Amino acid sequence: MATDKYSVPIEHIFQIHRSPCKTVLAITGGGAEIIGELLRHGSGSATLLDAVVPYSTDAMDRFLGRKPEKYCSEKTARLMAMVAYQRALGLSKANEFAGQEIIGIGATCKLKAENEREGRKHEIHVAIQADCKTGVSSLELTADRTREEEEKIAALLIFNVLARHCGVYEIDLSDVIETGEGKNEEVIEKYEFVSRPVGDLLKQRKISQDNNYETLSMARINLKEPEAFEEPGEPEEPKKIRLVFPGSFDPCHRNHVLMARLASEKLGEPVHFEISLTNVDKPPIDFISLNQRLDSLRIHKKENFMGGICLTNAPLFLQKADLFPDSTFIIGADTFNRLFDAKYYGGTVNIPAILKHFKEKNIRFMVFHRKSTEFCINPDVPEFCEIVSLDKYEDDGTSSTEIRRKRENV
Repeated sequence: MATDKYSVPIEHIFQIHRSPCKTVLAITGGGAEIIGELLRHGSGSATLLDAVVPYSTDAMDRFLGRKPEKYCSEKTARLMAMVAYQRALGLSKANEFAGQEIIGIGATCKLKAENEREGRKHEIHVAIQADCKTGVSSLELTADRTREEEEKIAALLIFNVLARHCGVYEIDLSDVIETGEGKNEEVIEKYEFVSRPVGDLLKQRKISQDNNYETLSMARINLKEPEAFEEPGEPEEPKKIRLVFPGSFDPCHRNHVLMARLASEKLGEPVHFEISLTNVDKPPIDFISLNQRLDSLRIHKKENFMGGICLTNAPLFLQKADLFPDSTFIIGADTFNRLFDAKYYGGTVNIPAILKHFKEKNIRFMVFHRKSTEFCINPDVPEFCEIVSLDKYEDDGTSSTEIRRKRENV
């Protein structure tokens, strides 16, 4: 970066390198020159564990492990930061990094392009994922600038997100984005924090079908207590939980509520909603997304069926059985059909072993029919299940995916 209003003072770079932060950077669409800026003065290895620039759509899909709904959005930046954070955790296991603070930063940009269509939005989204924090800074560029100028602004915003976490003075962007044209350009920030027990769920190593599950853990949110005491991580004996509704609840909707109410009435037990922060086939849930999901559940906290919320690192029902022995799991027919899908077990699945584990843990399933979903029933499974037919449960076809799509297009 040239020594102008877009430059980062060298002393700020070295202050970052002297901080205890170790990071993986993932950058696409613009702003990648910050990588060179962090490295070209020396001592870059004190901060940077790795840097990736997944520039093509195929590269992004592979990096994220999925195709994002949009390639340039706040949500995609958070996904990138989470993948970067998980990679940083994997690269920092050695004793040499003891005491270091591990973070992941993801940035996705849509900047000025040659022959672009009229009205094309120019935007920058930079997210950070740490052990107990998710943050994102977004900036829409409305003034007429060169591509090089927009690249430098993107690099500065990435630097500022890193600098803030490292306790280093940020670059004042007001001069940089002051247009003098009456254009309103402002960095919009959003941060969510969680307690240590919740943050630790993301640090546990992945669990397979074949090991002894020693890293499974849970944090509990008790919605029945006054708000002042509603803290993630409150301890709760799993043995007291008898009715569990696992799901992503992104968001919780009408059909979830009907299922929970009917299950609670049938069994005479409160329902505990379980969200696994870790997933088999996609990045873990970040804390901004988690809080949005919790908000969709909190509005039902006065319902008679509500027992509480359990946050876990148990994406497989094989693992949930260990956390919630002697329990009944509420699931839809679509989830039931995926119960023994080999892709969730590394490509091979030992159904008899899983059924044996369910039996040993005294696990049952209450399975709700879904519209347009046919049951694929293994002959050995029905003894573990109670099927709730559509004549007892009115499924109106509502889906969380459709709700998210409508919400994001508003």
